[in-house]
Amino acid sequence: MKKIILILILLIAFQSISYAQLYPFRTFSIEQGLSESVVYDIAQDKDGYIWMATGFGLNRFDGIRFENYFEQQGLNSSRTRSLFVDDENRIWVGTEAGVNYMHGDSIYSDPLYAPLTNYTVISIYKDDSGDMWFGTDGNGIWHFSDNQMIAQYTTSNGLGNNQIRAITESSSGDLWFATRNGVTFLSGGNFRNFTVEDGLPANRIRDIQADDNGNIWIGSRNGLVRYNGEEFEVHNTNDGLVNNLIRTITLTDDKNLWIGTENGVSFFNGSSFKNYTVESGLSNNIIYSSFIDVEGNIWLGSFGGGANLFIGDYFANYNTDMGLPNNLVTTFTEDESGQVWIGMYGGGLTALNNGQFQGFGYNELLPDDQIYTLFTDSDKRMWIGMREGLARIEAGTLKVFSDEEFPFRKVRDVMETSDGAFWISTYDDGVVRYKNDKFEQITDGEGLASNRVLKTVEGDDGSIWIATYGGVTRYKEREFQSFAIQEGLPNNAVMNLLKDDEGTIWAATFGGLAWFDGLKFQSITTNNGLPDDVCYFIHQTENGFYWIGTTNGVVRFNSDMYFDTSERERKQAFQILNQEQGLIANELNLGAVYEDSNGHLWFGTVEGFSRFNPKAYKGNQVPPKVHITRVNASGREYKPSNFFTLSHDENYLEIEYAGINFTAPNQVLYEYRLSGIDPDWQQTNARSVKYPSLPPGEYSFRVHARNINGTWSEELETVNFQILAPFWMQWWFWFIISGIVIGIIYLFYNYYRARKMIDIERMRVRIASDLHDDVGASLTEIALQSDFLQATDADPELKKTLEQIGTQSRKIVSSLDDIVWSIDARNDTLGDLTDRMQDYVLHTLEPKNMNVHYDFDNLDMNNKLPVPVKENVYLIFKEAVNNISKYSNGDEVIIKLENQNGDFELFIKDNGTTGRGTKKTGQGLRNMDMRANRIGADLSIEIDNGFSIRVKGKLNTN
Repeated sequence: MKKIILILILLIAFQSISYAQLYPFRTFSIEQGLSESVVYDIAQDKDGYIWMATGFGLNRFDGIRFENYFEQQGLNSSRTRSLFVDDENRIWVGTEAGVNYMHGDSIYSDPLYAPLTNYTVISIYKDDSGDMWFGTDGNGIWHFSDNQMIAQYTTSNGLGNNQIRAITESSSGDLWFATRNGVTFLSGGNFRNFTVEDGLPANRIRDIQADDNGNIWIGSRNGLVRYNGEEFEVHNTNDGLVNNLIRTITLTDDKNLWIGTENGVSFFNGSSFKNYTVESGLSNNIIYSSFIDVEGNIWLGSFGGGANLFIGDYFANYNTDMGLPNNLVTTFTEDESGQVWIGMYGGGLTALNNGQFQGFGYNELLPDDQIYTLFTDSDKRMWIGMREGLARIEAGTLKVFSDEEFPFRKVRDVMETSDGAFWISTYDDGVVRYKNDKFEQITDGEGLASNRVLKTVEGDDGSIWIATYGGVTRYKEREFQSFAIQEGLPNNAVMNLLKDDEGTIWAATFGGLAWFDGLKFQSITTNNGLPDDVCYFIHQTENGFYWIGTTNGVVRFNSDMYFDTSERERKQAFQILNQEQGLIANELNLGAVYEDSNGHLWFGTVEGFSRFNPKAYKGNQVPPKVHITRVNASGREYKPSNFFTLSHDENYLEIEYAGINFTAPNQVLYEYRLSGIDPDWQQTNARSVKYPSLPPGEYSFRVHARNINGTWSEELETVNFQILAPFWMQWWFWFIISGIVIGIIYLFYNYYRARKMIDIERMRVRIASDLHDDVGASLTEIALQSDFLQATDADPELKKTLEQIGTQSRKIVSSLDDIVWSIDARNDTLGDLTDRMQDYVLHTLEPKNMNVHYDFDNLDMNNKLPVPVKENVYLIFKEAVNNISKYSNGDEVIIKLENQNGDFELFIKDNGTTGRGTKKTGQGLRNMDMRANRIGADLSIEIDNGFSIRVKGKLNTN
């Protein structure tokens, strides 16, 4: 009876429904920044930007952000209809008020094209000779050459119709025009028209393209037409075209075509059509425009759905909208017929075959629909691990293991070993070994790191590697060895294991990857370039790549590149595939990866599953174009194309840049460096960098970009600028400050010096007064007392002694008088010195009737002298006069003192003859030489023509 019921269920299940699959279309509309959702035309400039003409505004797109242009920015009309990019990278914009062109950031309205102002320009073309052609909506075509208008062509000149939808040029140099009344081509100055009477399926032509083989492809309102120069070949819905109402045609580099219609888009490879509609992922079925960018991506402008970007059909996506019972896909397996089975947590079991989901009635017989794992063994039996137990399908018959046979729950994995045993991982009951119809439970009591087991693999040596929430356990011959963080794992929560084609054991953990080097695990985390530390699974394909499921997509890991490159370049070993590339969702599920017999990879996510064809995935080999888009200095915008100067308070810089890439714009890696600030190249995925509080100086900021394939931009983008120093950091400011500081120090020094000199002078006056009043008076009194005693009747010997005492006392008084005069600050001028000299001469030479001639005429008598100079000059003078007084037989003496530019010269000479032949030695002469040396003066003595002395030195007058 059970077999009959099962057969009936299987018959019912075969009545399946076929669903379309989702393809990776990326949509850009008003929500993403597009100015309007009706896109009439699409083009790409040589800087890599995509331009879109809409019914309200022109749009420039860099892969992340739209920039809109309207009449306020210089367009003659915001209703833009057509685009063309010429060899000079000018973007020509046809509007409902004529034509504009953009160059750089500026919009131009050339007076040359003023005749078009009143017309709607719906097509633009520049031919091989450089002539410009503008097709209008009802006013024919306008021809411009060499900066002048050549002609306007209408039906009166031979055009089939005045509405020119599209223009192209054949390989022979003929121009072809798509009109509302057939096709017109211009050759040798003559027009020729083709209509339905010549073989066209319809006269209303929307687009026209010429390939390199001489074929003309025509998009009509009744199908696709190929004209080979002799006949028209028509393709329509009968041949597989999605719809006959064609609006746009785009040729690929390999001569295939994309055809946009009013009910979807078709890809034509020359023999068959592949169709895409809203059910396949398009935002709208009415396709107005199409374009293939330099990366090979197809852009489709729609009527009301914005723009769609299709980057390839290597992903096929399925979710509940496609008939999948549940979006939480946890596992896959393939049966012997090549049919892939999908297990879901909450959706049970289903199979996908030829676009059909089929349950075959098994779900009604399973104990629950929360499936963790599916596994097909060497005998083609399919094992089913569930929350409520274990089941197996063999030859179409489902067997559910009873609680008596298998009392364990939460079966997360089933693995078959080389000896025919099965290792069954459970979430709470450890691992169970099944062989010869017997189950053997192994738990943490025997040596497992944890009873929460998620995966097992067999090593080359027959050991069993067990992934648990407490680390990895290796089991061999009843012995256990566990590995945790201490043994190199990045995290103890191990969610998946893999033995690669070289026998190396890999662990996917909640904190990154790890591989076993024979002694311990070596970790690979985000610090080493891994895009995400949460790793749900790891799988290796036959080309050696590893595929890692994360919370941010699937990572393709090139281990050879990782281990063979420098640490700085290791990020290139990781390439992430996420929703940008067509993955149905970014968050993968634990262990939800499978490689089928065709080499396709199946990825289970939280929002359905994706089937991926690695062989069809080429990535992006085109280097990104990198541009510095904006420089903001403390709230002020600067053009990055020019060198600019900033004030010292504009030192907070934010520099924005863009690496133009449409395959994976959010995965572009940037390297930048600001000279003088960044010690080395800095890497980031962010499109801006901030530099707060930059010091004054000259700077050069450089940046380049790398796409997901590791291809770097060909050139470095650079912006140069300088930040001026504030006035308090300028050299002249510090020069002034230094002068002020030195001046203040000098003033304080002079003030201190003056105070000290005043104090010294006061002390000198006081000492001089004390010496004169006390010591001098005492000595004078001694001399007077000796004189008084001599007048008495004293012994002659005593009188002689008293006379000596008196004489010596007067000598001491005289010497003391010289000392007092030298010390006394009131005698520090040149006038005081000359007075003292004359006074000494008066007492020394004049009693001998010598005539003394003084030469003091040029002296400034008020100049002050330093005490050493005054004292030593006077004592030299005194010694010289004493010599003349004692030894000279002359009667005339010349005394001359000069002072000029701080130098002095003292000259003393007599006219006697007693000095001839005498030696220039003696105590007095030695004393003069010693005193001259004290003040750094030069002393010379002559005795041949009388006695003369000359002293030269620095007077150091103030």
